[in-house]
Amino acid sequence: MKIRLRDIFLKYPVLDGFRRSVLVGVCKAGTLFSTSTYPNTFFYPEETRPYLDNLWQEFASGDGKGEDQSKPAIFAIYHGRMVGLPSLRPNNRLTILISNSRDGEIIARALKEIGFSTARGSPAHGGVRGALEMKTAAKANSRLAMMVDGPRGPRYQVKQGLVRLAEITGLPIIPFVTHTSQNYWMDSWDNFMAPWWATPMVHIFGHPIDIPKGITTEESEQFTELLQVRMDRMRELAASFFADAEKYNYKN
Repeated sequence: MKIRLRDIFLKYPVLDGFRRSVLVGVCKAGTLFSTSTYPNTFFYPEETRPYLDNLWQEFASGDGKGEDQSKPAIFAIYHGRMVGLPSLRPNNRLTILISNSRDGEIIARALKEIGFSTARGSPAHGGVRGALEMKTAAKANSRLAMMVDGPRGPRYQVKQGLVRLAEITGLPIIPFVTHTSQNYWMDSWDNFMAPWWATPMVHIFGHPIDIPKGITTEESEQFTELLQVRMDRMRELAASFFADAEKYNYKN
């Protein structure tokens, strides 16, 4: 009979608690390390600039001082590219929707340690509560982030929940894709991207997508497909960036 290490941890609460604490620490340390050591390059259209005001000022000046003038929006990001989240400065003005799963608990705790706010819920568990928490955060002028393919995939497949969230909150969706020069692809459903030490990172932001109130199911599917097409294209551009960087006009 095959015994998995995960099953052993689940059988003993003390061991499982220790496991989660260790993973939270690793996630926190890795994220803070990446924020302080990785060279970052940003692409964004002019229409998206108002939503990135403080982000750009902070990376340009290095001190992050001054009032955040950026407009709130919902950033659409892949589950396996969460390494890009720390670039959405300032951390305390971003609320991230995280699933109620066991792995989600680890991610949520690590993000809170870094300074982000989190809402808990997914289509399978606590979806209504999560949506309400995100709506409350939006009313408080917080920017939002949601994994388009979470909590369990399929990988890179955009789900309609994000469009519905945009309709509820009245915030535009901004596609957001991160890629690194060198990284390790983890053996997980989301093929998580773990950057190597001090490797350059590229962050690509798409055009804002406004979702009208009272859209039909068919219209929701159309907006979902639009976001899917744009993020597929952005992922291709991000992957090719380091192979042929000089063909792009970009800012460091």
